[in-house]
Amino acid sequence: MSHQLPDSSSLLGAAGSTYTFGDNDVAAERLRHLAEAFAPSSRAFIARIAREPVVGYAVDLGCGPGHTTALVLDGTGARAVVGLDSSARLLARARRQAPRRVAFAPHDITSVPFPAPPADLIYGRFIVTHLAEPEQALESWLRAAAPRGRLALEETADVASDEPALARYYQLVEQMQAAHRQRMHIGRELAALGSGAGWILESSELLPVTLPGAVAARLHAMNFRTWRHDPFIAATVDRAELDRLGADLEALAAGARPAAPARWKIGQVILRRP
Repeated sequence: MSHQLPDSSSLLGAAGSTYTFGDNDVAAERLRHLAEAFAPSSRAFIARIAREPVVGYAVDLGCGPGHTTALVLDGTGARAVVGLDSSARLLARARRQAPRRVAFAPHDITSVPFPAPPADLIYGRFIVTHLAEPEQALESWLRAAAPRGRLALEETADVASDEPALARYYQLVEQMQAAHRQRMHIGRELAALGSGAGWILESSELLPVTLPGAVAARLHAMNFRTWRHDPFIAATVDRAELDRLGADLEALAAGARPAAPARWKIGQVILRRP
């Protein structure tokens, strides 16, 4: 049976977990740089998925402006891919450059059914970390997958740097996410979460990724402009410290002085529906 791509302009999404990193123009630009920084590791991960049986229909969770959606399409050769996101602003950007065989729909990714047929592949990168109830999300995604369909996730398992500004940035992000009942290092838990939700674990890896200090600072400086105004941060961190941290990140991003790299470990899991 063939499936048609949904008319995403007619679909309404619901509000999901708090996305603390925003969806304004600065956030969209940060997502572009993020896509460039992590494209090599994600491309290799998706290539592993593509070695398996043909992907007919794929869903990209939290697609934002569509960078990961394009990776899924190019890496798997899927017949059709639908990107789901709750941000109308980011989806508008995604649609402007959408390739053939791709559609975008506004949707709360924690809500099933999706506005899409049962998926042979459900993919998400740096999205589970923003969910207050990831266990329930993985259980619901099981119902959105086709028989023997797969769920492929990439999430931060660890990130550190010897650069003080970057280290303080990561500390504050972890505290802020915890205040929103989110887990910054949820990449460590993906295999257990998947098995507990009823998925069959096919593979689980921790991939080291190192970003040059200036590249990491550029990503984080843009992000910081948004989340420094988060109510938790405003209530718990002195404004003068925030001003100094923002200035330090901007200086590192501009190459004003050398910066120690950021050392990531990315949890990558492939889960299969029984």
